[in-house]
Amino acid sequence: MKKLFSVVFLWTLMVPALFAASPLQRLQQLVDYVGVDYPGAVVDGKVQNPVEYEEMLDFVGTVLSLSKELPESSQREAVAKSAVELQQAVMRKADASQVTAITGKMRKMLLTGFALPVLPGRVPDLERAAGLYASKCASCHGPLGAGDGPAAAGMEPPPVDFTDLERYRQRTLQGLYSTISHGVEGTAMRAYDDLADNDRWALAFYTGQMAPDARPRERGKALLAGNTGELALSKLDLTTLTPAEVGKKLGPDGEAMVAWLRAHPDILFSRHQGAGVAFAADTLSRSLEAYAQGDAKQAHDLAVTAYLEGFEMVENSLDAMDRSLRLKIEEGMTRYRELIKTHAPLSDLESQVRNLQSWLSEAKEKLGSTELSASTALASALMILLREGLEAILVIAALAAFLIKTDRREGLRYLYVGTGSAMALGAATWYASTYLVQIGGAGRELTEGFAALFAAAMLFYLGFWLHSKTSAAQWKAFIQGSIKKALGKGTLWGLSGLAFIAVYREIFETVLFYQALWLQTGQAGQSMIVSGLLAASAILVLLAWLILRYSTRLPLRQFFSVTSLFMFVLAIVFAGKGVAALQEAGKLPASLISFPRIDLLGIYPSLQGLGVQLGLVLLAILLLWSSSRRNHDSSGQTTGAET
Repeated sequence: MKKLFSVVFLWTLMVPALFAASPLQRLQQLVDYVGVDYPGAVVDGKVQNPVEYEEMLDFVGTVLSLSKELPESSQREAVAKSAVELQQAVMRKADASQVTAITGKMRKMLLTGFALPVLPGRVPDLERAAGLYASKCASCHGPLGAGDGPAAAGMEPPPVDFTDLERYRQRTLQGLYSTISHGVEGTAMRAYDDLADNDRWALAFYTGQMAPDARPRERGKALLAGNTGELALSKLDLTTLTPAEVGKKLGPDGEAMVAWLRAHPDILFSRHQGAGVAFAADTLSRSLEAYAQGDAKQAHDLAVTAYLEGFEMVENSLDAMDRSLRLKIEEGMTRYRELIKTHAPLSDLESQVRNLQSWLSEAKEKLGSTELSASTALASALMILLREGLEAILVIAALAAFLIKTDRREGLRYLYVGTGSAMALGAATWYASTYLVQIGGAGRELTEGFAALFAAAMLFYLGFWLHSKTSAAQWKAFIQGSIKKALGKGTLWGLSGLAFIAVYREIFETVLFYQALWLQTGQAGQSMIVSGLLAASAILVLLAWLILRYSTRLPLRQFFSVTSLFMFVLAIVFAGKGVAALQEAGKLPASLISFPRIDLLGIYPSLQGLGVQLGLVLLAILLLWSSSRRNHDSSGQTTGAET
């Protein structure tokens, strides 16, 4: 058991490995690069800058090669054809508008057909980005971004001039993020993958807002002032469209809003609760488009993203307002994913998406276009911790009662080690997810799912072990062999491991949910979040005290019987929640049926989850019956021998 705990502990501490830029990432960078820089190389069919033109020829050749290395997708063939079209346009010195049109089309195909990061995980911190730019970028790009830093002399190609207004109009924030993340091969621009994901997005926003002067920014500010409703410009538009494309879509006012929002992204990214709902709706539309184009895998990935990165971030707040609507949307998204997996007719998926869009629109209205109210923030904070912390506190209290009742109080320090380690790692998770890395919804659900299933297995084993000691013969042998011998260091370390997994599993998800809730509230609401957290903590501590006070009053043998049953129930609860988490991450199928949903007991209306739980119930019955039969035979043999 100690070895198993060590393996799980190391697995929990693992961090993602860094990989070199893939053909997809390199292709995206070069497409953006050509779209932005070609107008400076060729004007009216004539080469204006031979060095840049040679660079363009080299890059479009690489674009063509990389387009043949793309992973399978409905857009792969279209991207390859466009790469040929792009190379031919550059070779014949086509007008810049033709080249930028081709690169814009390719960029859209890459974003819709492949899994590329398109949004930052939280509001970009431009104040921090200014410091990063000064220390890492200014030596080449210059203190004001004009490409005139002290290290720029003699560089070929020269560093990008972020103050060039025409090039700014052809540059996306997502493209800047990609270039910062992976660098540009054949240039002095290295990959900054050593920076946290949030910092790279912040740098993209910081450099992407250097060109416009005060006039368009002030115009954008005036347009946004007093607008508390839904903006015509979404977060996805802001990061994936060029200012020129936004101008075509919304007119001059659109470009003015881009100029202001790139410099003040907090206005859009923390504008209101509906942002998560809007992201879910937009991503579902992209998913349906991918399915219509024959790419079921991409459609499923986008459907998972719509839930994990969009709706799940606001479902606790919606639950406090309208639980039935929250459940309807959650189950509707699950059904939509299953329709994709079973390759259902497109008409069925279109009907399901229409329903979801309608429900999401209703959710947006309920959540409101402004920040959360203080009362809703309090209710959401209270509910999050109670929901996530209940199982952990029950496990810790039951294990502590077990050690106290068996007169092994010195074993409590093993519980302290497991619980303390989980809390320390939880604090590290909060810091890492805030300042170092972006923890996606899929990673959250996978961690929760596997940890829950591991805890279920441990609890099931512990429950059976406890019950096996309650028969007359086993009880006599157990007492005579001494409890201290039975609870050796290996077993105590196993209990420590169980405490660690049970607590960290809950902390991991709670931290991320509280971060999302914090961004959705104002100063008054944030104080209520703290109040809700403290109130929920007090309730959980009271519950633990009640378990310890009253369970330890039971006779020892009866205590073992009750505790073993309690462990079996907790194992079934954890198993149900583990399966549900893996289903939400898209790793397990989810066949929904008409069945009561009881979140507290981990009971969800899916054949897979209920099947696992029923299997555990039957296995427990079989093991208990087998154990009772062996104990009965053993008692009979002992009685006969004594006679």
